[in-house]
Amino acid sequence: MRRATRPRLAAVWCAIALLILVGCGGDPDPAAGDAADDAEAEVPADATDALDVPTEAPAGAPDIDPCSLVSDEEMAGILSEQLPDDEVAVTVTSEIASGSGSPSCTYTWTRSTWSAGSGKEFTIAVLPPDDLQFTAGLGERIPLDGVGDEAFEMNENYFARVGDVVVHLVNLQETPAASVAVLTAAAESL
Repeated sequence: MRRATRPRLAAVWCAIALLILVGCGGDPDPAAGDAADDAEAEVPADATDALDVPTEAPAGAPDIDPCSLVSDEEMAGILSEQLPDDEVAVTVTSEIASGSGSPSCTYTWTRSTWSAGSGKEFTIAVLPPDDLQFTAGLGERIPLDGVGDEAFEMNENYFARVGDVVVHLVNLQETPAASVAVLTAAAESL
């Protein structure tokens, strides 16, 4: 009986040893370790987390600050002119969006008659014409005359191309006249 137990025990011990070696992964490949070290070296020393790592616009993206197209004061004036007179002063603030993709600016606006904490947001993005098909998608494009070289509205998104730059107005959700006025002002700044 001892003779039959020994080969079984040997097989079990070999299996356990093999599992331990496979589970631990053995010696790491030195080249893989160097690659990981190189990737870590690219992160700036002052970055504390992934959100602090600077991002660059993708190749071909316009080098334009979208918040510079229409100032907060200009935007407040445009919105005041286009919206009903039953409410008073419009206040607008803007902030450049960080992250990957085409540059964009988020405008936040409120009126003095709205309750505290109330407000609306919309975005102006700039992108290369090559991204227009992807961004606009498929569907009916309603042409807009007199805005840039080419302009259209599609599903409440407004687009204007001026040369090799496209302005994209997203989510204004007010009157079409207000959206066209904002798009026109942004396009004229290019």
